[in-house]
Amino acid sequence: MRRVAVTGFGVVSPLGAGREAFFDSLAAGRSGIGHITRFDCDTFAVRLAGEVREPLDLPNEVARAARADAKIGFAWAAFGEAMRSAGLERLGGSTLLHLGTSLETFDLDRIPQGGALDARSLVEDGEALQTPLSETVSLLVRSFGRPALFLTNCSACAASAQAIGHGFASVRSGRFETAVCGGFDSMVNPLGIGGFQLLGALTADNDRGISACRPFDASRSGTVLGEGAAVLVLEPLEKARAAGKTIFAEVCGYGSSLDAHGLSAPDPEGDGAARAMKSALDDARLEPGRIEHINTHGTGTRLNDEIEAVAIRRVFKGSWERIPVSSTKALTGHLIGAAGAIEAGACLFAFARGLVPPNPFLARVAPGCELFHAGEVARPFAGEYVLSNSFGFGGQNACLVFRRADGRP
Repeated sequence: MRRVAVTGFGVVSPLGAGREAFFDSLAAGRSGIGHITRFDCDTFAVRLAGEVREPLDLPNEVARAARADAKIGFAWAAFGEAMRSAGLERLGGSTLLHLGTSLETFDLDRIPQGGALDARSLVEDGEALQTPLSETVSLLVRSFGRPALFLTNCSACAASAQAIGHGFASVRSGRFETAVCGGFDSMVNPLGIGGFQLLGALTADNDRGISACRPFDASRSGTVLGEGAAVLVLEPLEKARAAGKTIFAEVCGYGSSLDAHGLSAPDPEGDGAARAMKSALDDARLEPGRIEHINTHGTGTRLNDEIEAVAIRRVFKGSWERIPVSSTKALTGHLIGAAGAIEAGACLFAFARGLVPPNPFLARVAPGCELFHAGEVARPFAGEYVLSNSFGFGGQNACLVFRRADGRP
């Protein structure tokens, strides 16, 4: 089987638009979380989010679609940057395009606030009540060319990590020469904020502002929603080297599992998370002690943080006390369907800048969350292997192992 290189990376996030802005903010521990400006949230208990505030240069067709559903614009901008950084102009017949996301966006202005919903008039209008999941990928194909296969998957917070894992397996096996994969999402709308608020997943600690999302901290009170997109280009390693391409990292392992424990609560023993991590390590043919940094799922919710810590201690028994872990959701918020891709980008950051991202708002580690946590500032990193965790609703788990591009053969 072939080795697989990351030759392109593009990102739009609350930390800025573009790879260098994203890397600079991670290095500085600069948060993108603030008061919601996308809509009037004064009647909501939750009034914080990680919004993309930088204007994007979008073609007219994409800009029109993005006005109805912001995540479409994020996907187009991140996709374009990834293609350019990989030296690609068009998608071809040997390419896989696979992106993960979460839900369609409903046009709430067209849903009556009381009274009957006239479904017949909506159908006769000829306008969709929601943005179809296929819309974004269709726009990308029209802009960048038609690949051999294009997919969108919707598997909660594991969606984009699964898309990258599928891309990795497809290039490694030789089924495709190139995979352009990642994720895009925005739940920063009344339905998203209101729904997650009702689930009790979001912090209403609005006065904390940028420090409201505090993964693994004893005072944590919930996560903060973020938005954005991240896209990776994957190609055979030897082919990329021969072409003189920049290689951000090597993907060398992928693991996935399904708890099937509950709709929103993870398995209390962390079995599904542990199986996904172990599967990714086995796929990479690595002993746990070879991992030198873990980018955790780390949402800042009570159950997720404790159970992920339990699973890490279980898988990395004997080595977890010396493996620095970080949770970049403290800075970006939780990007839901795009979380796995944005955090894969944080793993590329660790190699590119030689730093483990900080967890600047972790003041006191909560009981049960004991790990070797990153500190308030980014710490030097010269390791070879990094693990990225993505654990989603419904018990959907996906883990990726990345290797430094200049590592030993």
